[in-house]
Amino acid sequence: MKNWHFIRHISFILVATCLFACNDKQTTPQTSNVAQLTSFSFAEIKNMPGLAEAKFKVDERIDTGLVTNQISRIDSMRYGTSLKKVVPKFTFAASPGSAYIHLGDTTIDLSGSDTLDFTRTPIYLSVVSSDLSKTKVYEIKTTVHTVDPDLYHWQTLTASAFAPEDEEQQVVMVGSTFYWFSNNGFSNRLHTSADAVTWTEKTLSGLPSVCHVKSIICHDNKLYYVDTTKLYISTDAENWTATDLSAKPFRMETMLMSFNDTVWLLVKDKEMTYRLAQVVADTVKVTSLELDEDFPVSGFSTVAFESSSERKRALVMGGYTKYGRSMNSRWSIEYAPTIKNLYRLTNYSVEQTDFSTLTGASVIWYKNQLMLLGGVNKDMEFRGTDIWISTNEGYSWTKADTAKCKLPALYTRRQKQSVIVYDNNIYVLGGEDLSTTYTDVYRGRLNSIDWPTE
Repeated sequence: MKNWHFIRHISFILVATCLFACNDKQTTPQTSNVAQLTSFSFAEIKNMPGLAEAKFKVDERIDTGLVTNQISRIDSMRYGTSLKKVVPKFTFAASPGSAYIHLGDTTIDLSGSDTLDFTRTPIYLSVVSSDLSKTKVYEIKTTVHTVDPDLYHWQTLTASAFAPEDEEQQVVMVGSTFYWFSNNGFSNRLHTSADAVTWTEKTLSGLPSVCHVKSIICHDNKLYYVDTTKLYISTDAENWTATDLSAKPFRMETMLMSFNDTVWLLVKDKEMTYRLAQVVADTVKVTSLELDEDFPVSGFSTVAFESSSERKRALVMGGYTKYGRSMNSRWSIEYAPTIKNLYRLTNYSVEQTDFSTLTGASVIWYKNQLMLLGGVNKDMEFRGTDIWISTNEGYSWTKADTAKCKLPALYTRRQKQSVIVYDNNIYVLGGEDLSTTYTDVYRGRLNSIDWPTE
């Protein structure tokens, strides 16, 4: 410790003692042999959100104490936080005789409202007890995220998984394997991959030759498909078995989605009314949920997720009605066990009409938000390569910041692409535009997707 700190403190004691001695009603000032820091933080600074909220831990070690906010990865301060001009705040176990901070090769005596440059390292705080008998030194380590948590990294896995034809496509995942189905109107093809880079063609049997593969869905490691009278199921994607349901008082239209541990599809009853149905024990049971005329029967996109209120929800977006009208609807299906029919359908487009008509898009649930890409409007105009985000479960949508979330340059605008979330990665596979069928594959990942949340 520098001598002038000692001299200044002794002068303070002498003056205080003299003043107290002149007044017999005063007591002798008490000093302490405690030199201990109990808490550390930064004062709030405008335009620097999160700085004042940063939590620091003070470790009392035998030699040099340690102050750090790097308790776990989430404790680092926000990406972009500047420590060039900060005001540190200290709390001590007892009033110190003096406290001074070392920033690199500079020593500064603290006054209580100092604006300091915490980019100058190493940083040490020296605390001297008021009786000058003890000094404790604390090393201060401040960590700021060097990686932007909101940045998505995208890469092209393959420009062509296999030779494309003019065909309908659908990619699903069973376990850790990708299955890419395609149909050219006369026959089916199947390619599989374990890494979405190298694809192998497999023999496919049991599906009808005219198969609308886009409606194949996966549920509980099984694959499902329907035509008007048959339900097709496969456990390995290559071999399919069919159950004849032609005797049922309805006709099956298309698979809808896997939601709330159930396989859902659309059926049409004898009155030509569309209803929701479920696959139960390898057969189909129609629910009492009669669908609105604006509910889509083709060209829609679906996603199932758990809402912020911890209720199971699904979203059915866009598509064509039974009259062939292109829709801007976003049907929210909520599982609500407290209501009579258990499922509640709400069309967000009634109140949010500015969302454009949409078919052939893809929507996923990723990092507690919905993401939408691809598709065309009613005039077959492509929506471009922008990714759209909804943070309120599909009620409203905004374009993602292209500085942080942008598909690779090789990716071109399209519709009917498959999008799969697996192992915290987003896979975008294939699709088509007005003249080309694609078999390219892209993978994206959010930097902070696997960072701890608490």
